[in-house]
Order: sequence, then structure tokens, then C-alpha cells
Amino acid sequence: MLGVRERAVWRWLAAAERDEAAAAAPGERTAYPGRFTVTDEVRALLGLWKGNVAAVHRELTARAARGEGDPPPSIPPLHRAVQRDLTPGERAGLAGGERAARKHDVFLARPRPWRNQVWETGRARAPGCLQYPGAARR
Repeated sequence: MLGVRERAVWRWLAAAERDEAAAAAPGERTAYPGRFTVTDEVRALLGLWKGNVAAVHRELTARAARGEGDPPPSIPPLHRAVQRDLTPGERAGLAGGERAARKHDVFLARPRPWRNQVWETGRARAPGCLQYPGAARR
């Protein structure tokens, strides 16, 4: 029912008994202090380099060589952090611009209704009359 194996559910239950935070979000990995996360600086560099993680890594490495910051992690942890911390729409927007980001947008999305719950019409008039108080209307 959850889309995972039984062993994973037992592991989640054991983690929930040990830690209350694990009970709030079952199956979610906990953040540890050494884990790299995307900061505002990395977001700005991703925007500058159009989502190119290797170019961001080169820029962070060059800054660290000049003594302007801490040395960055290697490229694979940086890729994982970008995949984890940025939504697909943000990543598409960085790489392809606003038009690519809008493909992931949920603006004007509606929940799927049951059949004949909502009817939409165009400018054409459908034949038929409605009985309005007082007179029949088209």
C-alpha cells in the first residue's frame, strides 16, 4: 500500500520509537551536520551558470583557492544536494529559463473532477432553454 517493502516499514517504526522527528516524517532521511545543502550563494551561482553544477564547482573551488570561503565538496555530493534541495521546476528554470520552469508550474491546475461535474463552454450557443423565474431564457 505504501509502495515500499515490509522491511522498510519495520525500519521506519523502529526509527519512530527512537526519535520523535522520525515519527513526523516516516522514511525521510535525517540531515546530519556534515551533509552539504544548497545555500543562497550556491543558488546564485547556479543562476549565473544556468544550472551547470560542474561550473559552480569550479567557481567554488577557485574562490576557496583565493581564500574567500571553505573548499566545496566534490561534484557528486554537489549534484545530490541540487537534486534534493531544488524542485524540478527550479532546476528547469535555471537551465532553460522561465518558459521551461512553467512546464512544472501548478498555476491554474485543477483537481480531476468526476464525470460531468464541471461543464465548460466556448462562445458558441448551445440550443436549449432554461426556465428562469419569470420567463424562459436561452
